[in-house]
Amino acid sequence: MPSVTALSPVKRRSGWIEIQLDGASCILLPDQDIARLGLTIGSTIEETDLASLQSTAELAEAMRVGLRYLSVRPRSCREIELRLLREKLAQETIERTVDRLTTLGYLDDRNFAAAFAHDRIRLRPCGVRRMKADLLSRGVSPCDADDGIESAMMEQDVNEHELLQRVASARASKLDDLDKGVARRRLFGYLSRRGFSSENIRKWIDTRWSAELY
Repeated sequence: MPSVTALSPVKRRSGWIEIQLDGASCILLPDQDIARLGLTIGSTIEETDLASLQSTAELAEAMRVGLRYLSVRPRSCREIELRLLREKLAQETIERTVDRLTTLGYLDDRNFAAAFAHDRIRLRPCGVRRMKADLLSRGVSPCDADDGIESAMMEQDVNEHELLQRVASARASKLDDLDKGVARRRLFGYLSRRGFSSENIRKWIDTRWSAELY
């Protein structure tokens, strides 16, 4: 049976311990897991327990990566999955990590959708269609995307017409020197790409400029 021959702090990773088994570096674990498992120098590990220890270490590493990724900004469950896949972790470990992060409150796709929509409305407004498409591309379900967007719009007391007004006014002011027909076409294309409906775009443009068929 392998035995623990050294427990050494891991450089540049506070609170982590390197476990050496029979003199060879083998496993990295947080110090709380070392204490929970009762590992000390001289501890022997049954061969059947070694796989469990390695699984615990992989889960701990996945949690470390996931929490670090979340420290930058909120993430969707799918974004976390894709980040962990880059670490070449086992699928079971990835699923357990996402479940654990969800249980601990770090992951919630509806809250993520609301935060995402809140930032879009405030910093880079666009139509609901565009917001939803961007959320779906991040793995958020249609239901969570709809709920999150609705929540953000209610919180900021804004509707899609007001968002269109904000985006269209800012863009149109940059097109005033162009031929009216060219300006209308460019504005229409821009607002379409920003996720607003063709009907609402036409109404806004026809209000600003004299009516003209597209």
